[in-house]
Amino acid sequence: MTPKHLPDPRLYPLANVSNRLIHQAMAVQGAVDDGARDLERAALADTMAEYLARDEVLLISVALNMAPSRAAYQVLWQALRQAVEAAPGRRAEVFALPLVLVAGSKRRATLPDHIADVDGLNAILRQHGVFADGAEVFLSGKLLHPDAVVAISPAQLYRYTRQLADAARGLPLPLEASAVTVQEEGVFLRYLLGVAIREDGAPAPVDYAARIGAWGTAMMTFLGEALKTDGVTLFPIFRAPAPLMQALVAGNQARLEVAMQVFASSLLRKLRTEGREPTVTLSAHEGGELNVVIGAADAPGETERFVWPLSPLDRVERIEADFLQLMHECQVEMVRVEETVQPAQS
Repeated sequence: MTPKHLPDPRLYPLANVSNRLIHQAMAVQGAVDDGARDLERAALADTMAEYLARDEVLLISVALNMAPSRAAYQVLWQALRQAVEAAPGRRAEVFALPLVLVAGSKRRATLPDHIADVDGLNAILRQHGVFADGAEVFLSGKLLHPDAVVAISPAQLYRYTRQLADAARGLPLPLEASAVTVQEEGVFLRYLLGVAIREDGAPAPVDYAARIGAWGTAMMTFLGEALKTDGVTLFPIFRAPAPLMQALVAGNQARLEVAMQVFASSLLRKLRTEGREPTVTLSAHEGGELNVVIGAADAPGETERFVWPLSPLDRVERIEADFLQLMHECQVEMVRVEETVQPAQS
């Protein structure tokens, strides 16, 4: 039997080739070979840089919202990243470490809004080679709310990258720390923001491809101690540092992945403790979301639902594969995947 797969429920507008950025993105996609594609990508990035230099972020936003497919959106987003990050000469890189906090408490409790030992935080990353020896790089200890970080526009990043030549131990962004308040159980996303100084021809100040191995264990222990709060059970989960635009995408995906895992594992555990056989349905819905519905075989009308709102860069097939792997590891036998888009949930 051919396995069923989730459809992509997102709707896209018809391609508007009169929009300069859309036209150039389509030229990238339609290039006849890799050489031509590279030239078209460079031209698109140059146009993005022109708009950023003039602070015309609305034109960029319109193009992203009018992207005729996920692939076209990705081409536009990658060109925007290149325009923001690829400054010549001595320049600043604004980066972030996404931090997902799985917290539980029987009473209302508030975690610290910053890492007090910020030198210890940076020392772990230097000791394990995530920060290069002697590099001008600093990670702030402030826990920043996603909304505050998303509010930093690409035009601001473009200017910061080119103007922060001496920003090694400070952030010019007036962002306030945001504490996590928990009661019962929750999954929360925060960012630690940093600045690194990069020189042409010099080693990269931050290893964005660093595998979370030994330093990950040290960092998890450090964060657990730094954010320890009476009466709170806390599991800090993080992703490797990344340039800010990439970190925002990675952080949002990590929050939803962890939240889905917590939802599924806790409900499966509850059903099995009660001696009941769990049933799971994975479906895509109008409005651009995926749903996970878990119930018991002996009570099909009693279910609980987790909703994953799809962002433009989410890959439906990856989310599906990861979830089915989780169900395999949890030894759930009754898993159904809906192969057609379902109506929106009220």
